[in-house]
Amino acid sequence: MNGQARVYNFLNDAKRANGKLLEMETQVESQERRGIKFPTFFKSFGNSSSALAQDRRSEQGAWLFLVSLGVFFFSSIILYAIYVILRIAPTADAEATQPFYVPRSFLLTTVNLIAISAILHLAVQAAKLERRADLVRYVTLAFILSLAFFAIQGTGLQWMLSEMLQPAASMKNLYGLTFCLVIVHALHVIGGVAGLTFLLFGLARQAYDHERYFPVKFCAMYWHFLDAVWLTMLAAFALAAAVTNSSS
Repeated sequence: MNGQARVYNFLNDAKRANGKLLEMETQVESQERRGIKFPTFFKSFGNSSSALAQDRRSEQGAWLFLVSLGVFFFSSIILYAIYVILRIAPTADAEATQPFYVPRSFLLTTVNLIAISAILHLAVQAAKLERRADLVRYVTLAFILSLAFFAIQGTGLQWMLSEMLQPAASMKNLYGLTFCLVIVHALHVIGGVAGLTFLLFGLARQAYDHERYFPVKFCAMYWHFLDAVWLTMLAAFALAAAVTNSSS
């Protein structure tokens, strides 16, 4: 009972302290409307607390967004693998299928995405330590690499379009599905570039510090997600190549 009483008293003290804090903020706002100015540090505590709480809510929403997006991507990749196994894999009385290849530029795409993820991880660490110069350098470099992604990926997609002209209907479908997956991933990379652009404008306004750096963290999370999706897609493409090459 003594322990329960202590917990009860602690909760009551916390409620009273929170009530006093809200009352003080209300009084400050009321006095400011009358023209009385208060020092910035007097108001910063309440504003910082509400801002950090908002960042925590935003982080929860970000995880929900990434999970829902992951369900879409990974279910699509699973369906792709099922199609390869059921429709492309050879049977005893079937003719040999043509081999399936992916463009070599996809290897450069992989290196590019991993580099962006690593750089943005360093950017998050720089934001935590308020190393502004490093943060600007990392975000700028990631932005440049994200633009290079489209140049690299464009060459691979152009090669795949030429491969879709093959005479075998099954291979046309396989290259078409592969092309669609790559395009959908590239469209979401556009969202990542938009996020990096937003970060650059925020850096120009000096909007991030060691407490409030959630936009930097979310951008890094999003690019890590794109990296994981791409690696999973490569594994599915490797499965398709292994199935077709084993029957050729």
